[in-house]
Amino acid sequence: LAAMLGAFPLHAEEAPNWHDDVLPEVQIKVAEPARNEVVVVINDNALGGNHAGLFAGKQLIDPAGSYFGRRGMDKAWPGPTLADYARFQTVDGLKIRLYRFLLKPGAFAEIERRVREAGSTPPLFCAVTVHNLLAGAMPFDAVERTGWTTPAALGRLLDGLTQGEAAIGECQNLDATPC
Repeated sequence: LAAMLGAFPLHAEEAPNWHDDVLPEVQIKVAEPARNEVVVVINDNALGGNHAGLFAGKQLIDPAGSYFGRRGMDKAWPGPTLADYARFQTVDGLKIRLYRFLLKPGAFAEIERRVREAGSTPPLFCAVTVHNLLAGAMPFDAVERTGWTTPAALGRLLDGLTQGEAAIGECQNLDATPC
């Protein structure tokens, strides 16, 4: 245990500062979500992933996240956009994936309702919240509710829904190229 602890910085000034508002220069070319589109954003810049968030149309849920608090400090901030949220996630690296799903009106309304009714999320449960918002709703009817998952595991689950002939959505990188 001591050897493992020795590998980490001993002083706060040596520790990485993931939210210092210095974002890397990266071109983000993603389209904003369509009216009936669900977009899951996975920040996979650490073992297990760093964060998961979800847009239902223009409505963003950032469970246990700091996006609204940090961006809301800027009085000129117009509100959440997919491009801005994706850029915010790059503060600790560029491994950000966007999983996009166009839904039928009834299915979209169900996800949108769940997002509106979602309560607060404890730290480390962002991926659980996003996973369970999708679970059982069409076309995610094969996704079962969970008590624990990580952003990386959620991404792997969504990879299975966005690859191959039976894909129900698509995965994009920050520059809108396929994952």
